[in-house]
Amino acid sequence: MDDLNLHYRFLNWRRRIREIREVRAVRYQERAKHILVDGDTLSYHGNSGEVGCYVAPRPLTRDNNYFEVKPPPAVLTGFLGVTPQYYSLDHQPGWLPDSVAYHADDGKLYSGRAKGRQFGTKCSSGDRIGCGIELVSFEVQTAQIFFTKNGKRVGSTIMPLSPEGLFPAVGMHSLGEEVRLHLHAELGTEEDDSAMMVDSYEEEWGRLHDVKVCGTVSAAPHPQVRGGVGGGAWRRGLFSITPPPSSPPSLPASWSPSPSSPPAPVPPAAVEQCWR
Repeated sequence: MDDLNLHYRFLNWRRRIREIREVRAVRYQERAKHILVDGDTLSYHGNSGEVGCYVAPRPLTRDNNYFEVKPPPAVLTGFLGVTPQYYSLDHQPGWLPDSVAYHADDGKLYSGRAKGRQFGTKCSSGDRIGCGIELVSFEVQTAQIFFTKNGKRVGSTIMPLSPEGLFPAVGMHSLGEEVRLHLHAELGTEEDDSAMMVDSYEEEWGRLHDVKVCGTVSAAPHPQVRGGVGGGAWRRGLFSITPPPSSPPSLPASWSPSPSSPPAPVPPAAVEQCWR
């Protein structure tokens, strides 16, 4: 009898494990309709005007609270937002309750209904759009959803945070529409090249190699810098160069050119610096 009970317990245990695996497989499975998923690329595959909707397999969390989409060199015209896990794929994100989405085509925000309100500016070619949840939302169970455009915040809205969480969602409706989805994007990682400065403060920055100067380089400290050339004058470009005289140096009165003598060298007109 004990062996029979042990056998049934073993069968129940195996069945329970199988059920858990099936639930997890369904829970962490992405859902899409009229959208082809190829890695991180989403492309619209439907008749023009049909709703194409994609819902990510995992919700936004405290450790991963932001995502972005970026189109190829074209204008983004779809929707970007968050929805429940089992959101109806026959509707664009933001059209049904407990969902919100930003429409890139006209800059409107759709929050639980099919009529949007003006929220931001429409997207231009190459713009990237992002959506995230403020970290404080996970403490108060009220989601503060914010949207970004090219890394800058457009605005935010508040909605209930369901126990199952809010899932990244993308909507499309135009032929040829395609975006790259970055589910693990970080807000503000792309820096403006015009504002980027590089200064390693290594010793090599304190020297200039192979500088050809037709004149005199002053090794004395610059009036605005202490410590002379080695103290930072060279690094900050505050050293001074004395140009050559405008006329050749005077020659002894007893000197006279001979027919075989080469012509006197002519000083250059400017100071030339050659950097390697």
